[in-house]
Amino acid sequence: MKIKQNEAQKEDAHMSRSADSHTATPAVELRCGGLYLTVQRVPVWLVSLITTAAGAGAAWWTSR
Repeated sequence: MKIKQNEAQKEDAHMSRSADSHTATPAVELRCGGLYLTVQRVPVWLVSLITTAAGAGAAWWTSR
């Protein structure tokens, strides 16, 4: 019985740790008047799009 209780306690502890990981600080938090925008994770495609556009813009600007 003690082995099963210990396993149950370990599982409970693991579940509480994983629940705490969901309360991590957001990547972006914007507050403007009544608007409150929170982004938990920035999508990879968005980062790729921004870096590609910045690189293309920098290449265009330097070739002028």
